[in-house]
Amino acid sequence: MKRYSLLMILILCIFTFSCVNNYSSTADRNSRPGEYAGFSEAIYADEYEMTSQYIRVSDGTKLAMDLYRPRDKTTGKVIETPLPVIWMHTPYNRRNVGNNGALTVETYPGTGARLIKYGYVVATVDFRGLYASYGHNEAYNRGEWMTAARKDAYDITEWLAKQPWSNGNIGMWGCSATGGSQMQAATSAPPHLKAVFPMSCEYDVYSFRVPGGMAPSKGTTTQAMSSREARDAVAVPVDTDIDRSMLKEAIAEHEGTVENPGYTPYRDSFAEAITDPSSQPWWLKSSPHIYLDKINSSGIAMYLAANWDEGPTKHGAFFTFNNVTTPAKLIVGPEGHCGWLAVEKNTGFDITIEERRFFDYWLKGIDNGIMDEDPVYYYTYNAPAGSEWRSASQWPLPDEKRIKYYLGEGSLSTAEPTGVDQKDETTVSYELAPRGQMPAGGLIYETAPLNADVQVTGHPAINLWVSSTASDGDFISTIQDVGPDGTVETYNIHGRIRASLRKLEDPPYNNLGLPWHRFYEADVVPLVPSQPAELEFDILPLSMVFKAGHRIRLVIDFADRTTPKLDPAPKVAIYRDPTHRSYLTLPIIEAQ
Repeated sequence: MKRYSLLMILILCIFTFSCVNNYSSTADRNSRPGEYAGFSEAIYADEYEMTSQYIRVSDGTKLAMDLYRPRDKTTGKVIETPLPVIWMHTPYNRRNVGNNGALTVETYPGTGARLIKYGYVVATVDFRGLYASYGHNEAYNRGEWMTAARKDAYDITEWLAKQPWSNGNIGMWGCSATGGSQMQAATSAPPHLKAVFPMSCEYDVYSFRVPGGMAPSKGTTTQAMSSREARDAVAVPVDTDIDRSMLKEAIAEHEGTVENPGYTPYRDSFAEAITDPSSQPWWLKSSPHIYLDKINSSGIAMYLAANWDEGPTKHGAFFTFNNVTTPAKLIVGPEGHCGWLAVEKNTGFDITIEERRFFDYWLKGIDNGIMDEDPVYYYTYNAPAGSEWRSASQWPLPDEKRIKYYLGEGSLSTAEPTGVDQKDETTVSYELAPRGQMPAGGLIYETAPLNADVQVTGHPAINLWVSSTASDGDFISTIQDVGPDGTVETYNIHGRIRASLRKLEDPPYNNLGLPWHRFYEADVVPLVPSQPAELEFDILPLSMVFKAGHRIRLVIDFADRTTPKLDPAPKVAIYRDPTHRSYLTLPIIEAQ
C-alpha cells in the first residue's frame, strides 16, 4: 500500500509538472507576423561551417555550390542530424554578391544565414554559365529560363534532398532574379521542394521588362547588361579546386555568353540573340504565368513579398498570389526593390522571422498557426502610429470601393465633367525630371485639400482621352501626395502606355479586373494625328493615407528614357469633357 501510494504520488508529480510545463510553454508562445517565440529556438551556435563543391546536374554540367551547416554550441562540431535545407539559385555570385567581401547568405535580402542556428542547412548555387559554374548562359539574370537550364533547379533540389544531413524537405529563398529562379524551380515541380519565399519577382515578365509596351528604339536593349569578363574575374573556386584549374575550365565554357536577348519590343518578339528556338518567343517562355498549371499542380507553398516603393516587379507578388492555387501568403513592405534590410532598420520588421515561421511550418511540421492567420499582411503609409502594418483576408481588400476622379481644369474631382471641347495641350519634352519634381511639358491635376483622411489601398487605373500630332506617343501617369506646404511624396505609383499598343484584350489569367494589353506586334494601331483616342491602363499599387489638408495629385508626362525622340517634338492633348471623360480610378478604403 505504501509503495502504491508513493507510485501514485510520483505519477501525480510528473503529471503536474508536465501540465505546468506545457501550460508555461504554451503561454510563452507567440507567432504572428514579425513576432515568433516558443516554437523554434536557436539551438545551434552562431558560427557555422562553410564548404563548397561542384554538383553535376542531369546533362552533365557542373554547378558551383556553397553549403552552410550549423555547429553545436558546446563542441563546435558540425551537426550531422538531418535538417531541412533552404537554398538560393543566383546569377549574382553565390559567395559574395556585390563583390565587397560580405557573404551573400549574410547580406542578400532574406539573409538565409540567420536561419542556420535555428536548425537549417543553407546553400547558394551559381547559375550555369556564370561565375564558377560550368556551362553556357544566355540572358544573364534570366538565364535560368533557357531550356537547358530549366531543369537545374529540379536537379539541385533533388540532390539536396538525398544528402545524409538533409531531412528531405527543401525550401528556397531570395529576391529579384533569385525570386524569379524560385518561380522557375516551381515550374519544374521538384518532388522535395515544399516551400518557396520569392521576393520582388515577376509573374508576367513582359510587364516588368517592357512596362506599358514602352520599348526603347532598336539599337538599345530591353535587358540589363552585365560583363562576362567582370563576373569571371571575381568568381570563387570551390574548396577542392586548389590550383583553380576547374575554375579555368568553367570560365572557358563561358565563352560566347549572350548578355541580353537583343531587341524584343513586343510580348511575342523572338529574341535575336537567343540561340535556343524552344525558348522563343522569349518574354513568354521566360514568364511564370505560362507555366501556371505546372506550378499549381506542384503543391509548393509560396510566401510572396514585394515593397510599395519598387517599380513594375511590384506587380508580380499580387498577380502570383491571386493566380496560384497552392498555399500562398502575401506581404508588402514600405521600401524599394528588395529593401527588406531597410524595412527592418526603419520599422523594426524582420522578414527573416517570416521566413522562419513559414519554413518551420512547411519544412519542420511545426504547427505555429502561420497558415491560419490572414494571408495578406501589408504596410500603409501615413497610417496612425502603431497601425501601419495591417492584415487582410484577400487581395484586393474586400471593402475596396473604386471611385472615379475626373480630370478638370487642373483639378481632380468626383464631379462629372461639363462643357464642350475641354482639353489641355502641351509639347512633349524629353528632359527627364528627378523623382517628385514636375516634368517639363507635364500636366497636373489635383484634388482640393481633403476634408478628411482618405485611404487608398489597391490598384489604381486610368482612362485618358488623348491626341498627338504624331502617330504614336508615350503617356505616363504618376500619383503624388502633396502636403499643405507643397511638399511632394510618391512611392513608385505610376502607370504607362505606348499609345499604339492601347488595344485591350481579355487577360489569360486573373488580372484583378484591370485593363490588360496583349502587346503583340499585330496589336499595333497608330494614332491618327490630332484625332482623340482612349487609353486605359493600370497604375502600380499602393497603400497610403492621404491626410486631411493634403491633395491627391495626378501628373501626366509624355516621355521617359525609352521614348523615341522626335524632331520637332509633337504636341499632345488630354481631353476632359462629357464626350471624352478622362478619369483616375482610385481604390478607396472607407474609415470603419
